[in-house]
Amino acid sequence: MLRHFCKYLLPYFGDYQDAMDPNEVYLFHSRLSFSLNTKMLSPSEVIEAAISHWRSNKKSIHISQVEGFVRQVLGWREYMRGIYWREMPDYSKENKLNNSSPLPAFYWDANTDMNCLHQTISNSLQNAYAHHIQRLMITGNFALLTQTDPNQVEAWYLGVYIDAIEWVEMPNTRGMSQYADGGLLATKPYVSSGSYINKMSNYCKDCRYKVKERVGDDACPFNSLYWYFLLKKRNTLMAIQEWQ
Repeated sequence: MLRHFCKYLLPYFGDYQDAMDPNEVYLFHSRLSFSLNTKMLSPSEVIEAAISHWRSNKKSIHISQVEGFVRQVLGWREYMRGIYWREMPDYSKENKLNNSSPLPAFYWDANTDMNCLHQTISNSLQNAYAHHIQRLMITGNFALLTQTDPNQVEAWYLGVYIDAIEWVEMPNTRGMSQYADGGLLATKPYVSSGSYINKMSNYCKDCRYKVKERVGDDACPFNSLYWYFLLKKRNTLMAIQEWQ
């Protein structure tokens, strides 16, 4: 898989690493996270292979393609490791936004009319996989906007994804995705309205909800939820920013 990634996928990884398509399960992602997290491959081995292949193929692979990949493995993944080992065990109890809503039932069967969530959850349940933007800005975004209990969100991620081992799953979920640590890991909550999802995917064109409508029965739920979340959490977020 590492050789396949370097030869066929790396030339396009940087350009499309955040893109989402209902007809593409993996796009140009390496699918190496399971092998890395179970120590079948080492981070240095993966990074050196990618850089070596780029150096031998600079005419066909721009540096931006390999930079995006190396930054995820060497930068973000190791940052997660550092946060986990420095902050545990108290980190597992963080819930600075005091979110307590139950996880929506459709996270377990993908039975929802919101096409982005239907596609992402279906893929997650069928393949034990979703790439980082699907996890962060689709399932994670909706869970945070609906103020879901981070314990339930974390249990879902840990149970669904093949690469989910606690040291890497917990900081990504509780910290980056759900902002439950109050900005210890990330500087802002990763929330958005439907416009971001529409920009980064083609989910919206086949959805029964209208992404450009903010209110009404046909409006994209992400729109009203986004503004409600900001109003509901305004004082808490202001206090966090002042503390930072």
